[in-house]
Amino acid sequence: MSQMNNPQVLQVSEPPSDMHPACPRRFADRIRQLSGRTVGLLIGFVVAFAAAVVPPAGGRPANAQSAQELFRYPQTFLNGAVSATVSVPLEACSKLCSARSGCAGFDHSSHGGVCRLFSSVAGAQGSQGHTAGTRSLVTGYHPPVNPPASPQAAEPPPEPGELEEEAVAVAPPSGSFRRFLNRDIKSKAAETRQADNVEQCESMCRASESWCRAFTYDAWNRKCFLKERQGQLLMNARATSGVISGDDMPPASSAAPYFEYFNGKAFSGNGIRVLSARSRNECERGCSALDQCIAFGFTQSQQRCVLFDKPGEYSSSRGTDSGAIRQD
Repeated sequence: MSQMNNPQVLQVSEPPSDMHPACPRRFADRIRQLSGRTVGLLIGFVVAFAAAVVPPAGGRPANAQSAQELFRYPQTFLNGAVSATVSVPLEACSKLCSARSGCAGFDHSSHGGVCRLFSSVAGAQGSQGHTAGTRSLVTGYHPPVNPPASPQAAEPPPEPGELEEEAVAVAPPSGSFRRFLNRDIKSKAAETRQADNVEQCESMCRASESWCRAFTYDAWNRKCFLKERQGQLLMNARATSGVISGDDMPPASSAAPYFEYFNGKAFSGNGIRVLSARSRNECERGCSALDQCIAFGFTQSQQRCVLFDKPGEYSSSRGTDSGAIRQD
C-alpha cells in the first residue's frame, strides 16, 4: 500500500564572503524561489496531517466504532468498494484497517490469508472461510459479536415519602438474530410453516413467545423450520439459518462436504463468476477452488461454467447440469 512521503526541507547555506558583486541579487532570487517551494511542501504536509487526525464536524455516527475498534463479524464476507488487497494474517489485517481513517471495513480469508480493505461497505453475507470487521454496523445484516452499548437514561430520584414499588419482572425485548447464509442447522424442527422469504421466517420465530431459538429457511421450497434449540451448521445452498443473538455461536459441522447434482436443471441468477470449462467435473473444481462458491451450473454446448454464492431456485434447462455443496 502507498504511504505519504515525508516532505524534505531544503537548507541553503550563507553565501561566501568573496562572492562576485553581481551574485547577491541572483542569490536572493534563488532564496525566494527555494523558500516558496519549501513553504508549499510544509503547507501540504500540514493539510494532509490535519485531514488524517482531526475528526469531521459533528463527530462519528452513533452506529460507528472508534478508530481503534471495529465491529467484528466472524464467518462473514463483505461487499463494497475494495481499496487494497494484501496477504497478511488476520490480526495484521484488522490493524491495517483500524489505523486508516478512510478504511470502512475489511474481510480476511482463512484460505491463503488474503486481506481486503474497503473504502465503502455495501453489505455482507455469511461465509465459513472469512472474518470481517467494519467501522459502522452493516445495514440489513445480523449484529456483530461486539454490538454497541445501548444508551440508558438516568432514572430520577424517588420523591420524598414515595412508597417503593414491588419489582416486577419484564420480558426482554424481541431479540435479533445472527444469520448464516447457505447453512442449515442440525436440530429437529418443532414446527414447519410456509414462508415467502427469510425475513418472514425470522418474524415467525421472533413471535413464538421465546420458545423458538433458531430457524432455517428453505428458499427453494419456501419452507420455514422453527427450532427450540440450535445445533451444528451444515453447508446447504438452499438454506439460510438464524440463531438468536444472545445464544452461543453454533459450531460448524466436521462432516465431509460433497456436491449434490441436479441434471437438466439451472439455477436462477447471474452468479459471481463465469468460466470456460470442458466438462462438469472441471466446472465443479472451479467452484471448489473459490471460497465463496456454493454451487455451479455447467452448459456443455457452450462449455460455460457459472459459479454461485447464493443460487436461486433451480428450474428445468435442457443441456445444463448443476451442482451444490452440502453436508449431512
